[in-house]
Amino acid sequence: MKLLKGSVLFIVLLLITSCNTVTDKDSSGAPDKPNVVTEDTKEVVEDTEKKEEEPEKEMVDLSNFFMEDGAVVNYLGDGNEYASYRARTQWHNENSVSVYEDNGGTTVLRTYRITEESIDLIKEEGEFYDKFNPSDEELRTLPKLSTLLQLPLEEGKSFDDWMIISVNETIDTPYQTFEKGILLEKTDESGAIQRKYFVSDFGEIKREFIMNDDEIEFSVTSTLESVE
Repeated sequence: MKLLKGSVLFIVLLLITSCNTVTDKDSSGAPDKPNVVTEDTKEVVEDTEKKEEEPEKEMVDLSNFFMEDGAVVNYLGDGNEYASYRARTQWHNENSVSVYEDNGGTTVLRTYRITEESIDLIKEEGEFYDKFNPSDEELRTLPKLSTLLQLPLEEGKSFDDWMIISVNETIDTPYQTFEKGILLEKTDESGAIQRKYFVSDFGEIKREFIMNDDEIEFSVTSTLESVE
């Protein structure tokens, strides 16, 4: 009889111990899995961290490099009687714009198409004294002649023989001093240097033509003077 009681007591203790062991497992009855880091997991984590560290690229709206519809701008010239000119902006639609340049001798029409990546010249005509009123279909079919500006606006980038020299240029003009200007430069076969300066909300605010002839430097400049 004592032996039977002892056996029953041993079985009860064994059952209690088993219950305590199950309690230490998760709710599904399976033991906790250790955290295993694989090479693939490392790559995903590292890529995520890099993306978080990389600053977002600033979106550039290239339409900001033109004045508003009907704006008239005067440029002060130096070095040539036709370096001074008067420019008028005419918007045709949200991505097509014309600029009329009148230097006192002639009026030149230049029409541009604006895309998400570039500003392209699609029409250029001298001795233009009328108003250009093309249809949207005509504007879409005009071929690209050259590129005025192209993204990304970064130093060292080039397009159509033009190179971006600076995107943080300080530019003094009779109108005001501009910061964060974009400087483009091109050198032709004769060695003559052309420069264009752009700022957002105004567009082209200065242009230069520099030539060295028999060690004598000759330059012509046109610089923003006033906005009407």
